[in-house]
Amino acid sequence: MSPVRVTWARTLGAARSFPTTAIACAGFFAAAAAQFAFSLESAEGTRLPLAALWTVAVAPSLPVLAALLGMGVWSEERRTGRIETLLATGVRERDFTLGKFLGVWTMAMAAVLVHFLASLAFLASAAPRLLEGVSFAGFLPGFFALALQGALWCAAAVMASACFTNAAVAALATVTVLVAVPRGTWWALVSWAPQGRLSIGEMPLDANAYDLATGVVSLGTVATYAILTVLALFLCSKAVAAQRFVGRGSRTLRLSTLAAAALALVLAGLTIALAHRLEVTVEIPVGGGEFRLSSRTRGILAEGRGNVFVTAFMSRRDPRFRDVAHLLRALAREEAPGGLRVSVRFVDPKWDVAEAGRLVRAGVPEDSLVFERGHRRAAIRLADGYGEWNCASTLLRVAMPPQRRNIYWTSGHGEGSFETYGSFGMSDVARDLAMDGYRNAAIDLAKDAKVPDDCALVVIAGARDEFSRAEMTRLDAYLRQGGRLLVLVSSAEADGVATMLAEWGLRPVAASFPGARTLSGTDVIVSDFSDHPVVRPLAGSQIVLEKPVAFTPSAAADAGTGADVVSFAELAKVGGAAVAAVAERGGRVGADLSIRPTRIIAVGDATFALNGQLTRRGNANRDFFLNAVAYLSGTDAVTRTGAEAGQLVSGLDRAGRQRFFLATAVAFPLAALLALTTAIFIRRRRL
Repeated sequence: MSPVRVTWARTLGAARSFPTTAIACAGFFAAAAAQFAFSLESAEGTRLPLAALWTVAVAPSLPVLAALLGMGVWSEERRTGRIETLLATGVRERDFTLGKFLGVWTMAMAAVLVHFLASLAFLASAAPRLLEGVSFAGFLPGFFALALQGALWCAAAVMASACFTNAAVAALATVTVLVAVPRGTWWALVSWAPQGRLSIGEMPLDANAYDLATGVVSLGTVATYAILTVLALFLCSKAVAAQRFVGRGSRTLRLSTLAAAALALVLAGLTIALAHRLEVTVEIPVGGGEFRLSSRTRGILAEGRGNVFVTAFMSRRDPRFRDVAHLLRALAREEAPGGLRVSVRFVDPKWDVAEAGRLVRAGVPEDSLVFERGHRRAAIRLADGYGEWNCASTLLRVAMPPQRRNIYWTSGHGEGSFETYGSFGMSDVARDLAMDGYRNAAIDLAKDAKVPDDCALVVIAGARDEFSRAEMTRLDAYLRQGGRLLVLVSSAEADGVATMLAEWGLRPVAASFPGARTLSGTDVIVSDFSDHPVVRPLAGSQIVLEKPVAFTPSAAADAGTGADVVSFAELAKVGGAAVAAVAERGGRVGADLSIRPTRIIAVGDATFALNGQLTRRGNANRDFFLNAVAYLSGTDAVTRTGAEAGQLVSGLDRAGRQRFFLATAVAFPLAALLALTTAIFIRRRRL
């Protein structure tokens, strides 16, 4: 057997006898699982691939694991004096170093594999929805990223062990160099930079892991990790070789060893610089997966006609480029007979100078997506969002005939404002409406004589004060002419519109929901939707309401005859109580009578569409609101589907997240610690 293989086997055997191995692995399982659980919660509703999310969650804990596993491979030899015996055998130092490195690396990757299998097992039990369509092949790039980084961390740990007699000091030095210094420096830069992460970017080590896990292989990055790994092993072998000269007064040999180490550092630095100067990036179609369009986007493409040209005016080095390219290529691939055809091109301001100049002269800002059809043009800035729903709405505006649809928001009664930014405003959903072709405007019914004729619908977003008699009269007159109303209420008694809703078939009532699923403890998760057009596309999704009000049919429901019949329909329920409902008058008459039915949608939470609520991941609040607007304004064909295709949605509520965290970050590490400790104890007794 070769010396490398023998040293590798002995390193593994020795590690199985050290209690620190059990502690290191159990601590790694706990830290990585905790990070993964928190990452799942923060990434809820985003397009982060599960494989990349798991990889980035494991990466920060890997250097600490390597430091603990490798801290004694040379330190123990130096402390006990066995290193002199090893160096007297005639085996080259590099063979010993390589064997010990491979032993530590094998243990680290085995721990990563065990954590991966445990994570999948717990996810299959707690959140099987996350694993739908996920294959083991999708995690291979993530394993490659962790193996590449792990090789460098293990090589650094072995090198530190060769430089210190005390194993604990070696581990501390490794953690300081690999974790404390780079991450501390990055946090300091983020804290001091005027725009934080926007100007500094993500932590480079985590960004490298994410890129590799999603199939973006930068040869410069791979070369950097490989060169630094070889450099660390070379320096480690030189540090071990220097032990031969201790006490022998061989000054020339010591100087030559230092010179070789210095030249290796210079050569490694130059090689890394050259690799990044000749940067080549390869995209592997494994890990990120193909981008799948939602039914809403496919519907828009099927309903449209002609060609639309989409230009991505951005640098190819922009970290958002990969996601943008996936989306635009998916739009270009989608083909419907006789439908809208999308042609895509990419314009890099630094390389496509002529085309970039044309766009700048046309007033198009850099870092934007430009949609063009004939003489019609619309641009969306990447900073304002570049998701599928943004692009689909822009396609709709460019491809469909222009329509003037005004939404009037009542004011003067403590309502939420569409012009207010921040957590308690509704500017986000107002911007979404504007992208869908609506015009938002405020209306004060106390001053205006009537609701304008160009009104598509009126929104009452959480009125806390009562409407005057004159205001109620004007609003009632608008509704009796086939008007449309969206009401958000948070109290059954004091929301200013309870009386009016009762006259139109809706009666708000206070309700409690014991045993309902919750995210924060005060909110309620709603996933029981009816078959109504407003919520039919949301099947399988969930909305989150804060202490919702329920609705029941009032005496006015089903009391009239003919065109005056008011119907009541539930939209969403919690425990049998309707927390969102719709009332309609004139909907049962024949279409040949050309009567525009009155429609009122009431939602039992005035805060569910606030900016702060919409930032919470994994809910379909935004889509529910926009679907209600689409139904009321008569554009039912383009309602949203709740969760866009490719979004990460676990379906876990607060209790489910707590159980998942306890199982993965507490119970499993403790079980692993007990099992490894028992195995070490049995092995020591046999020896």
